[in-house]
Amino acid sequence: MQLTARQRYFARIIVWALPVSAALGAVFGGFNLPNDIIRGYIRGAVAGTLISATALLLEFVVFSRTLSALVRRVPFLLYLALRSLGYLVAILMGLAVSAWLLRASAKSEPLIEPGGVIFSLVLSLGFNLLYGVTSLLGEGVLFNFIAGRYRRPRIEECVLLFIDMESSTAIAERLGETGFLDFLNRFVADVTGPIVAQFGTIHKYVGDEIIVSWPLAAGIRDGHCVRACFDALAKLSAFADDYIRDFGCRANFRAALHCGPVVIGELGIVKMEIAFLGDTMNTAARMQQACRDTGHRVLASAALVDRLSALPPGVTKRPVGQLRLRGKQNEIALYALAAAAATRASAAKSRPFPLDHAETTRPCHESGWRTSVFGRSRPIAAICERLKISICYALDGKSRRQH
Repeated sequence: MQLTARQRYFARIIVWALPVSAALGAVFGGFNLPNDIIRGYIRGAVAGTLISATALLLEFVVFSRTLSALVRRVPFLLYLALRSLGYLVAILMGLAVSAWLLRASAKSEPLIEPGGVIFSLVLSLGFNLLYGVTSLLGEGVLFNFIAGRYRRPRIEECVLLFIDMESSTAIAERLGETGFLDFLNRFVADVTGPIVAQFGTIHKYVGDEIIVSWPLAAGIRDGHCVRACFDALAKLSAFADDYIRDFGCRANFRAALHCGPVVIGELGIVKMEIAFLGDTMNTAARMQQACRDTGHRVLASAALVDRLSALPPGVTKRPVGQLRLRGKQNEIALYALAAAAATRASAAKSRPFPLDHAETTRPCHESGWRTSVFGRSRPIAAICERLKISICYALDGKSRRQH
């Protein structure tokens, strides 16, 4: 059985997280019980494993902002507070269960020492504050700033995906400014899930455009960059009826895929960011603009396509020929990529993503937040059903629902 990208990602996290957590827990346990160091090691390893397993469950099922529109609607500060509380409970439960399983006698010692409570609180708050800063800056940006990786500009080989919302001007005129922002947020949220599932990093939002990057090897491996693009298109197609119902129009985009050397470095004084510059970036931007001129939804450079061992199943290519892009002197060989007819029909008939889009992504008004969260009846059953669907997606990759 071949694993999906999300299953492989989940498996990799488990493979390194559980042993590392067990080792760190053993060190902490041996330090905490110096008079019975063997039992301390075992107790700490059990606690570390339990805490890590519970934290992974929370991260992939409960607090995933890429999977749940309900979580995305929670204010960021409240979201961090709930995460910290959830992690605090997970750590305390792990410490208590491991202590209960390995107690020397029934009355020998409390399940959780005061030091354990302080440790749990500090660890939970510290981890989630770090997560909050990372979420605001972007994946890997904080580490790169701290390590000074791009203090001096570096040239790295990257795969780039430029996404541009289709008919954004007309949609903005129709919906108004605030309505268009709701539409744009919905669009970004729906596109982000498939990108993250294929290990892409969102570099920047530029109006209604999204710039995504991969290291060259990661982007071309198994066609991750192409899969991300067409999985995102398939998701928007599957939710077309929901967009029409909520906004009166559907969401779509044009995209360009390119690869090559990119100059990466720190930019700014008061507000700093990691900037991507160079001819590869300019070429990808011109390719995205050429989608409109040529009438193709997805264009990919021959430099990228020739590096792929094979296109993902259901994706076809057709040579466009040598084109001179606007602002470029030299011509570039391009391919038009498209999903096969059977793939498009399958996407239109199914919902390959977790949680009912109609229930979880419509605007949540203050007066009706209880209905939006819990449904009109049987709130516990509704929560359990959504939890079950999320677990199935986390473990099995895609949970398909028929209209």
